[in-house]
Amino acid sequence: MVTQLQPGDPDRIGRYRLLGQLGAGGMGRVLLGVGPDGRLVAIKQVHAHLITEEDFLPRFRREVQTSARVSGAFTAAVIDFDIDSETPWLASIFVPGMPLDKAVQDCGPLPSAQVRSLAIGLASALRAIHGVGLIHRDLKPANVILAEDGPRVIDFGIARAVEGRSELTHTGSIIGSPAFMSPEQAQSEALTPASDVFSLGAVLAMAAGGKSPFAGSSLPHTLYNIVHTQPDLSGLLPEVRHLVEPCLRKDPKTRPTPAGILDFLGPLPPQAYPWSAAVHEAIRAQGAELSALLTDPEATQIVGADTTGPGAGPSFDEKLRQLEARSPNRSDRRKQKRALIGALMGVVVLLGAAVTGAVALSGGGSNPDRPNPLAGFNMTKLRSIDVCAAMNDPLVDSLGEWERKPVFGDWGSCNATAGGYSITVAAERIDGFRDSSRKVSGVPVLENPAAANNQCDRALLPAAADPQFGIVVRVGATHQGSADELCRISDEAAAALARNLTVKVPQLQNFRGSLARHDPCAVVDTITLKLSIGELVHGTPDLLHTCKWISANTVTVYLWTHTPSNEQKPIHFDFGGGNVVDVDEAEMKSTSCTRDGVYRPATDGRPSEVVTVSVAGSSVGEHPELRCLGARQILQNILDNLPKVSR
Repeated sequence: MVTQLQPGDPDRIGRYRLLGQLGAGGMGRVLLGVGPDGRLVAIKQVHAHLITEEDFLPRFRREVQTSARVSGAFTAAVIDFDIDSETPWLASIFVPGMPLDKAVQDCGPLPSAQVRSLAIGLASALRAIHGVGLIHRDLKPANVILAEDGPRVIDFGIARAVEGRSELTHTGSIIGSPAFMSPEQAQSEALTPASDVFSLGAVLAMAAGGKSPFAGSSLPHTLYNIVHTQPDLSGLLPEVRHLVEPCLRKDPKTRPTPAGILDFLGPLPPQAYPWSAAVHEAIRAQGAELSALLTDPEATQIVGADTTGPGAGPSFDEKLRQLEARSPNRSDRRKQKRALIGALMGVVVLLGAAVTGAVALSGGGSNPDRPNPLAGFNMTKLRSIDVCAAMNDPLVDSLGEWERKPVFGDWGSCNATAGGYSITVAAERIDGFRDSSRKVSGVPVLENPAAANNQCDRALLPAAADPQFGIVVRVGATHQGSADELCRISDEAAAALARNLTVKVPQLQNFRGSLARHDPCAVVDTITLKLSIGELVHGTPDLLHTCKWISANTVTVYLWTHTPSNEQKPIHFDFGGGNVVDVDEAEMKSTSCTRDGVYRPATDGRPSEVVTVSVAGSSVGEHPELRCLGARQILQNILDNLPKVSR
C-alpha cells in the first residue's frame, strides 16, 4: 500500500513527517505523513507543471478554502494546507480502510444490505459536500474508502481547480473517471450537484454488480453509453435496482437529491461490522502495516526538529483566516469597483472621442474586466460548433450581403465572400498569434503578425489549452487591398462573430452521434500505437480533428469528412497470425502509408465521415510495407473502439 520515498524526495512537508507514497495521478501525488500529535494524514502534493498554468493557483486556493469547511461523519476532513509553497499541498485525515474498487475486485460484489449502508454513507457525504457549495466531480470507487466503521468519501472539491484546462481533450486525459461520469460531464456541460448523484448511482451499481453499468470496450464507447444508452442493471437485485435507477436518469433535473435518497433509505441500522469478514481482515492487516511503519526506526525523521515551536507555522484556523483576508467578499469588491469607477470618470470624458474609433474591439463599452464568455469553450465545445451557422448573417455590414453564402470546408471551418473579400472562420491552433490587449464582448482578441500577404487574421481566445486553439477570422482580398482596410474588416468580423457566439452557439447537426465529437488523441489504444511508433509518446492535437504522435515513426489520425480512396492494392503481404496487408507500387517507394475507413456513410446530402491513419518514416527503409500494416491495424483499432452506428 505504501511505497518508499525516492532519493531527492523531501522527508517533511509542513509540520508532517513523511512515511511514504500512497499513489499518484493527473493532478499530483499522495503522500502518507504523520503529524506532531501522531495523527496520520494523506498529503496531496500538486504537480509542478500545474503551478505555472494561468489561474490554477487562484482556483486551487478557492477550492481549498471551501473544502476546509466540509465536515461530516462520512468524509475525510481537510486539516491543513499551504497554497504558497513551492509545491502547494493539501492534507486530509488519512482513513485506514479498503478502496471500494479493490474490495469488489478482491472480495466480490457487496450484498444488498451492505449496498444500503454504503448508499447511506455516500449520500450523507454528498449532502455535506454540496452544503458548502462544492461538487465532487470525481466520485468513483477508488475515492470511496470502506473503513472499519463505514464508508468515507475522499478527494472532494479538488477537481474544480483543474476544470479550466480542457483536459477532456488533451491527449486523452479526463477530469473525472469515464465509467462513473454523468452525461453532462461527459459532454463538458455545466455541472450541478445532480452530476454527483449520477456518479453515486453508477458507484452503487458497480458495488452490487461488479462493474460500471456503462462499461464499454473502449473510452469512446463508454462515454457514448453514458450519454445515449440505458444502464445495464440486469444483474442487480430489485431492491438495489430501485435505488440506483432514479440516480441514473439522463436528465439531471429528474434525479433525486442526497437528502431524498436518505429519506428513501431510512436510518442506518446499528451494526458492529458493516462489511464482509474478508474486508475487515484486510483493514486489520493494513492497520498492522501502519503501526509497524510508525514505529520503524528507519522511517524518515529529522534529528532535533522542533515540531511544536514557531517553525511549525501558523495553525489551520489561522491559515483559513489568511486565505479569507486575501479573498475580498462581494461587498468589498463592489466598494472597490465603485471607487475605481469614480476615479476613472474624468478620464473617460477626456478619452471619449478616441474611444469612438475603437468600438469594434471595445465590447461596445462593456466592462473590460468581465469574465471571458468563451472561457468554457474547451476542445469538445470547439468541435461542436457549426461555424457556417454562426456566419449565416453577414459579419461585416459595410460589405453588404454575402456574394457567396458560407460554404462548409470541414468540421470547424467555413468560408464566404462579400464586397470582394474572402472571409474564413475556423477553429484551429493559434501558434504564433499574439495578444492585442483588446477585447470584444469580453472575449480576448489575438492578432497574427505572420499573416500571409494580402490577408489579415484575428483570433477569439476560448479556454486555455496546450496547444492553444482559437476561433480564427481570416480576411483576404480578391484584389490588392490595403493592410489597414483588411484588418479593419477582420476586426469588424471578429467582433460580430464574438457577439453571435455569446448569444447562441450553433451546434453541428447530429453532433452527439457524429465522428466530429471524438478526441482524435483518445480513439486509439496505446499498445496498438506502440507497435507502429516504437517508444510511446503522447499525442498532440495537430488540428481540431487531427492528432499526431512523433517517435521512430510519425502516426497521424484524421477524423473528417472525406471521400475515401478505393484504389486497388495489387501487392499482397502475409506476415502470419492474421497480419496481412495489400499495397501498391507507389507505397513501396514512399516514406509514408495512408489508410481510410468509413465511419458513417454519406447520407441526405451529408458527406461520408471518415477515419484516416497515416504512418510516416524518415526514409523508405527495408520494409515499407510494415508502415501500411501499421496504418491498417491502427485504423481497425479505432473503428473497433468507436461507438457503433447504424449503417
